[in-house]
Amino acid sequence: MRAKNKFIIDRLPKKFNEGMFWGNGRMGSLLYVEQNLACFAIDHEQLWETRDSWGEAPKGCFKDFIENPDKFFDGTYFNNEKNEVNYYRTKLPALSFSVEFAEEITGFYGELDYMTATSEIVFALHGGKKVHCTVYLDSNENLLKIKVDGAKFCIHASGWNMEVGNLSVLKKWGYPTYTTKQDSSITHIHQPFSENGLAVLSACAQGSEVYVTIQAVMDKKEKNMDVLAGELEEKNRSLIIHYQKEEEGYILKHKQSWADYWDEADITVPNERLQQAYDSEMYKIFSNERESGLPVTLQGIWNNDRRMPAWCGDLHNDMNVQACYWPVYKNNHGKLGAAYIDYYANTMPRLIERAEKLFGVPDAIHCPVMMAPGGYGAGGEWCFWNCLLEPELFVSTDFVWYYEFTGDDKRLESAIYPFLERVIHLYQEIAVQKEDGYLHIPFTNSPEVFKDGRMLIKDDATIVISTLHYLLDHMAEYAVKLKKDATPYEEFNKKLVPVVAGGKGYPLFPGEDLFESHRHFCQMFPVFPLGTDIHSDLAGRSLDAVIDKGYTEYASWSFPYLSIFASRCGRGNMAAMLLELYCQVFRSRNTFCANGDPNWCGVLRVADTNAGEPSDTFTLEAGFIMAAAMSEMFVHRSGHEVYLAYGIPKEWKTASCRQMVIEGGHKISMELENYRIKNVTVEAGKTEELKLHFADYGNFSDRENHELTGGTIYVDGGQSVAGGILPLKVEKGKVYRLAYSL
Repeated sequence: MRAKNKFIIDRLPKKFNEGMFWGNGRMGSLLYVEQNLACFAIDHEQLWETRDSWGEAPKGCFKDFIENPDKFFDGTYFNNEKNEVNYYRTKLPALSFSVEFAEEITGFYGELDYMTATSEIVFALHGGKKVHCTVYLDSNENLLKIKVDGAKFCIHASGWNMEVGNLSVLKKWGYPTYTTKQDSSITHIHQPFSENGLAVLSACAQGSEVYVTIQAVMDKKEKNMDVLAGELEEKNRSLIIHYQKEEEGYILKHKQSWADYWDEADITVPNERLQQAYDSEMYKIFSNERESGLPVTLQGIWNNDRRMPAWCGDLHNDMNVQACYWPVYKNNHGKLGAAYIDYYANTMPRLIERAEKLFGVPDAIHCPVMMAPGGYGAGGEWCFWNCLLEPELFVSTDFVWYYEFTGDDKRLESAIYPFLERVIHLYQEIAVQKEDGYLHIPFTNSPEVFKDGRMLIKDDATIVISTLHYLLDHMAEYAVKLKKDATPYEEFNKKLVPVVAGGKGYPLFPGEDLFESHRHFCQMFPVFPLGTDIHSDLAGRSLDAVIDKGYTEYASWSFPYLSIFASRCGRGNMAAMLLELYCQVFRSRNTFCANGDPNWCGVLRVADTNAGEPSDTFTLEAGFIMAAAMSEMFVHRSGHEVYLAYGIPKEWKTASCRQMVIEGGHKISMELENYRIKNVTVEAGKTEELKLHFADYGNFSDRENHELTGGTIYVDGGQSVAGGILPLKVEKGKVYRLAYSL
C-alpha cells in the first residue's frame, strides 16, 4: 500500500472552507477558528427539513406545458412563493461545538494523515504558548475525539443560533430553541427540527480528552419527544463511556477500516498537485459515503453551523449527484454506491405519485431536480426546476453503472430493474410518433442552455434520446437475465428516433448545435457517462465544438468533467491541463470545491453563481469528478473495447494505477515506465471477450490514431500478438498478466 503525503494547512482557518475535516459517512465535523475558540461544526446525515409541502398538484401538468409554453416560461404553472413557510425543503445546518482557550488563537498548523484519518494540530496562542491537539472521528462510531495538550481549556456545545444570518428562516419555520441538559460530566444539547425530528449532541471533557457525539432522528413516528430525547441521550452516554474504557480496541478497528479502504485501489502520478488532489478526494469519499446510510448531498456531511446550506444542500438529481459516484465505481469501491441505489429505490412510491400528478402517467417515475428525503422537491415542490423532464435519466444512468460495475444481481432484481422499468414507462407514455415514423420525446432540455433569456426547450435533446437508447439496450439484457419479456424494450428502442450528428458533432437538439460557451456538456452524453461512442471522429468533433466556444461560462466542475471527454478522445495533455486548472483555481484551502472563481483568477466570466457566491460555500461533486477523471486517464471502456493509458499526458514518464474497475467488474492494474505501458494486469469480473487498445502515449502525433504500430504484447510469459491491440477472452475470476516491450 502506497504511503500518502500528509495534507497540511498552516494558516488560521477563519472561514468554513479553510479548516481540517473528518467524517464517517453518518457524522461529519469541520474545524474553523474564531478568536480564542477552536470551533467544530458537528453534522449528521439525518439533519433534514422534512415538512410536507406537497400540495395537491402543480398548477399545470406536462400536457399544459406543451400546449402553452409561454405560460410555462412566465411561471403560471408553478408555485414560486418564497415567503411560503415551507418553501425551502433543505438539508439543515450542523450543530456547534467549540474548545475555548484563555488567549486568542494567533497561529495554526495542521497535518491530516489520510491513511488513518487522524490530524495533528498546533494552535499558537497570544503570548507565545502552543497547544497540541490530536483529532480524529471514528470510522465506525459517531464519536469525535480531541486530545488537548499544553493549555487549560473549557468546552461549549450548542444548537442553532437563529439570530445569526439566514438561520432566521428556522425561526420562521417554528423551530424551538435548543435546550441544554447536564448529566454528570456530559453536556447534552437537544435540537428539535422539522415536524418530527430531533438531534442530540453530547460532549464530555475529562482531563485533556474531549469526546463529542451526535444522534439524529428525522422522524420520531409515534414516540413522545421526551422519550426520544432520553433514548438518544442514553445512546450517546453509553458510547462515550464505553469508548473511554475500550479506546484501544476502537482505535484499532478505526485504523483497520481505513487501511482496508485504501487497499482497494490506488493511482500514482508524477504530478504533486494532482496526486494530492486524488488522495484528498478519495479521503472525502470514505469520509462521506458508506454502504448503509443516505446518498451524497451537495455539501455532504460538512454543513455550516452558522448558515443554511448553500443551494438547499439537497440531492441534486443531475451530474451533481452522479459525479459523487463515478469515482466510487471506477476506483473499486462499488459497494459504497449501494446506499444511493437503496435510497432512491425506497422513494419509488413518492416518485410514482409525482409522475402521475405531473404527467398523468400511472406507475411511472419522475424525479425532481432538487430533492429532499423521501422524494420531496427541495426549493419548492412544484417550482420550475422540479417540473422539468430528465432528472430521472441521470439517476437511471447511475443505476445502470452500479450494476455494470458491481454485478449485484440481488439489487438488479429488487431495485434497479423495477426503478428503470418505471422510468422507461414515463417516456413510453409521453413519446409522440411523427411523420418520419419515429417516436420523439417532447419538451426536453439540455441542461442548462438558455436562449433569448429563457431555457431552450425543444424535442429530442441529445442527452434524452441517447440515454433512453442506452437504458433500453441494458434493460433488454436485464430482462433476459431475469427471465422477463424484453420485447417492449426492444420495440421501443427500434421506434425511438436516433441521435443525428451534425458537422460540429453531437448537437444539443436535432439541428441545434452548441452556440455558446456552456458549463454542461450534456450533448456529449454518448461519450461520457454512457460510453457508447469514444475515440471516434464524431467524439473528437464534438469536443472541438465545445472548446471552440471557450471556458467563460463554465463552473468549477466543468473542468474535471471536460477532462474526462479529453481522455475519451485520446487527448492526454488536455486532460491533465484541465485538472491542473481546477486544482489551482477552484479549490478552497481545505480542498473543497468553490463553485465559481472566488479567487478572481480570470478563468470564468464573473457573474451570478459563477463567481458571486459567499466565500464559505462549497460543494463536493467537482472534486469527486477529479478522482473519476484521473481513473479515466488510465482506463475506460466502450462495448468490448478497452482503452489503456489514452488520457496520459506526454510529459508523464512514469505512472501507475491499481485495481481500477471498468464495466463488467474487471479490475485493471497498470504500470507506465519510460513514457510507455510496461505491464497490465486484468482481474476478470465476468467471462467475455475484450479487445485491449494500448496507447503509445509518449510518441504519438496524430490524436485521432495514436495506437502502437510496433512492439509485442506478452500474456503470462508467452508471445500473444504484435501491434497495439490485443484481443483477450477472459474468464471470471482469473487473472491475466500482460507485458509490453518494444
